[in-house]
Amino acid sequence: MADGSVTIKFNGDTKDLENDINGIGNKVKSGFSKIGSIASTALKGATVAIGAASTALVGLGTASVSSYADLEQNVGGIETLFKDSADKVIKNAENAYKTAGMSANDYMSTVTSFSASLLQSLGGDTEAAARSADMAIVDMADNANKMGTSMESIQWAYQGFAKQNYTMLDNLKLGYGGTKEEMERLLADAQKLTGVKYDITNLNDVYNAIHVIQGELGITGTTAKEASETITGSISSMKAAFDNFLNGSGTIDQLVQTGITSIQNIVNAIGKLLPNLIQSVASATPQIVSGINQIFPQIISMITTNAPTILSSVGQILMALTQSLMDYMPELLQIAMNLIQSFINGLISMLPQIIQMGVQMITQLITGIAQMLPQLIPQAVQCIITVVNGLLDNIDQLIDAGIQLIMGLADGLIQAIPQLIEALPTIIQKLVNGIIENAPKIIEAGVQLVLSLATGLIQAIPQLVMAIPQIVGAILQGLWELPGKIWEILVNIVTSFYNWGQQIQQQAVTAVSNLITNVINWFKELPRKHMELACSNCY
Repeated sequence: MADGSVTIKFNGDTKDLENDINGIGNKVKSGFSKIGSIASTALKGATVAIGAASTALVGLGTASVSSYADLEQNVGGIETLFKDSADKVIKNAENAYKTAGMSANDYMSTVTSFSASLLQSLGGDTEAAARSADMAIVDMADNANKMGTSMESIQWAYQGFAKQNYTMLDNLKLGYGGTKEEMERLLADAQKLTGVKYDITNLNDVYNAIHVIQGELGITGTTAKEASETITGSISSMKAAFDNFLNGSGTIDQLVQTGITSIQNIVNAIGKLLPNLIQSVASATPQIVSGINQIFPQIISMITTNAPTILSSVGQILMALTQSLMDYMPELLQIAMNLIQSFINGLISMLPQIIQMGVQMITQLITGIAQMLPQLIPQAVQCIITVVNGLLDNIDQLIDAGIQLIMGLADGLIQAIPQLIEALPTIIQKLVNGIIENAPKIIEAGVQLVLSLATGLIQAIPQLVMAIPQIVGAILQGLWELPGKIWEILVNIVTSFYNWGQQIQQQAVTAVSNLITNVINWFKELPRKHMELACSNCY
């Protein structure tokens, strides 16, 4: 240090770094053997999926049997009550998924709850009762959709009317309270509209009067309209069609059609929403610009209007300050000269110390860096090795993710081949047009790129010449080690494929066996479940 030079020595032990680098090489070799293990794991996932599908099949079968049992019971009740007109009620029930957003089971169950009183009010006329019941069910659904009341609350109200209980009339939200007097007022209002006299003791008259009032309020027909035009209505219709499909009262075509309608309504809603959203964003920009245009003229006008007053006030203040300063100018000048002289004298007297301190700071900084280099260099290398080790330790997940990505891309491309073929002429035409239109730019950029590469290569020639021995040595070393590595890689690949084949055979047999067992068990359980359902109906 006496002569101002700095000597940097590096005596670090590189044995640990060599061990780490050798460890990386071993991990790369073992990576190929893990591909077979990953494939085996994927196959196990397929086996689990087959088992889950079997369980889902059994669950679907159970739901189908349960729904069919309910259908049998409901049809039996309808046939008992409506006799020769039962077919009409059953037909209305099968269509209820689109007229009332209800499944056939729900429709018949609701009709049964008030049909005895309805038949009595019509003197046993089953055909008229079937028409009145269908009207009442559709009115219930329309009221629920239009007024937002739960279907269950409306059903309670209609069942109460069958017992001449009018306390839940207000559930319908038609403007009438839950009393007998309010029901009489509703019947009177309906009579004014139709000229027909309605008897409160006759359930058919009560249902018809409610139908008249709902028609006057624009409630009638909303369920069927919503089933075809709204998201909520179409989804309710699809759920009802699915239950009908499970028990056989509906068809797969009805389920598919309601599903398509639901999807169309969702797409239509999105299509209506996006333009409004885009328009709102676009319309905001002119408003902001307009606001700025309105504010700035007002600010400028205010400044212009008040400029004389502001300038006058500023001038008066400056004149007062100037006058005060002029009165104290001799004293202020003397103080300023004394301060400047003192600062210069102090700076001159301390100059040697300042220079010495600067030299010491620079020297200590260089020395500190030099002393830390033996520790900094191995730490930097160790950091790189740690990152590489981390990647290699997770090679299973990386390979698995890569395989899944490639398979997903392949599936997507296969499915999109018809669209790609259809769009290919347009893509090619646009590509050719774009190249032709931008040909001058492309040529100019190509020339600049070639010149830049040539300049860079010429400038790097001395370094390339110096590195030639190292490059040649590395190539020769790699060629010398290649035969042994190729043999090891081939052995690992063959072993992995052999193990994979064994596991495929074993797990495929297990999966098929489980599927057959589940199906056999399901058929074995079917008679017992029918027997339990038959016994439950006995009670």
